[in-house]
This record gives sequence, structure tokens and C-alpha cells, in this order.
Amino acid sequence: MKRSRSTSGFFCTVRLNFAPIPIRAVILDLDGTVADTAIEIGLALNETLAELGFAVVSLEAATALIGRGVRSLVERALEAVNGVTELDRAVERFERHYARIVGTRATLFPGVKEGLLALRGAGHKLGVVTNKPRAFTMALLRNLEVEALFDAVIAGDDGLRRKPFGDMLTAAANAMGARMAETLMIGDSDNDVLAARDAGCLVWCVPYGYNEGRPPESLECDRMVATVLDAAHLLGGR
Repeated sequence: MKRSRSTSGFFCTVRLNFAPIPIRAVILDLDGTVADTAIEIGLALNETLAELGFAVVSLEAATALIGRGVRSLVERALEAVNGVTELDRAVERFERHYARIVGTRATLFPGVKEGLLALRGAGHKLGVVTNKPRAFTMALLRNLEVEALFDAVIAGDDGLRRKPFGDMLTAAANAMGARMAETLMIGDSDNDVLAARDAGCLVWCVPYGYNEGRPPESLECDRMVATVLDAAHLLGGR
């Protein structure tokens, strides 16, 4: 795979199987790629477990549960502490606790804001695809002051099959007016890689994310990039 800049600087050309493909749209995962949200999720999860009378989990253990959506997070946390309770009740309590703190302690990973601005400056459309529910997604993007940088946001309760299926990525690309062949996914986990493969687009990964506790070297992506800003530079952004 090789790259070249267009003379206009509007987009770069990535070569895959020797065919030039212009990348016009970039889709990013949220938790673990754009934002470091583990401490907030861990706090809300432990408040939920404690309220239900169960043992709490470490931040590392909570981080390893992130990526498949709220219901899976809570279900697997209950399994980890041998907590037996109605799952719907536990999910409702988690969502109540998380709604109070979402975006208050989360931070953008280094290079994210600069990378998003560089990508937009180079003419790329930007989207977010996350298994997180929409209310939490939008609150997080607003509190981190990056909501206005995204042209499309597809969330976990939008009625589409969630990652690792590719439906959400396809919806985001359609909303941005881009074909999958000219769309790039940037993520941090197997879910992101599998979703990109299913949707039919390129996928680059960052090494600092969560990936359910697995090492980033295990990700079978097309390229590893240190930061979103590095990805922007590779795509012709300045």
C-alpha cells in the first residue's frame, strides 16, 4: 500500500492491490480512539456494582470490558464478580450513573483535536461510529468540544447492527456522500477491524486504545498510526 498527494491537496491516494483509491471520508471509533473514557465508565460501573451489593472491579478490568456497548459491558462485569441480578435493572442503574459524569473526566487522546482539524482542513469528511448509545455519544462530543468537527455520527442505539458488523460504517459513509472504497476507518480494536472488513473499507489502528485488553500488535489492520494527527499527515493534512 502506497500513498500520494493530489496536486490540490484535497485528498490523498492510497494504493490497494495497485489500484488508486482516493480517501474522501474518515470514520473514527470513539472510546479508545478519539476519547479516553475508561475512568468515567469504570466509575459508573463500580457505582452500579456497589449499589447492587457486589464487589467493584479495577480500572484495568473495566477498561477491558469497553467496546461492545453498555449492555454487554454491564453483563460481563456482573459475570466477573459473580453478581446475579436482573440485567435490565443493572443497565438502567449504570446509565443513570454514567449520564451524570459522561464527559466530565474523559479527555481527548493526544493528537486527536489537531488531527481532526488537519483532516477537515484537507477536505476530508469526518464521521464517528460507536456502539455507545447516542445520548452519551453526543454529550461526550459536546463536552470535549469536538461535536462540530463531525459530519456524521452513528451510535449504538440507532437501529443498525453494531460493530463488528459493517452496517454502521456503511451508514456513516452514506451520510457523508462517500463510497466505501474511498472511506478509511480509524479504530483501536478487533471490533473496528472486523467492521471495516465487513463494510469493505480500509482500516488503520492506533496503539493506545482498549481492544478488550488484547495487545495492539494483534490487530490485523492495514496500518498502525501513532496518533490521529499522524494519520492526517499520511492523508495529506497539514
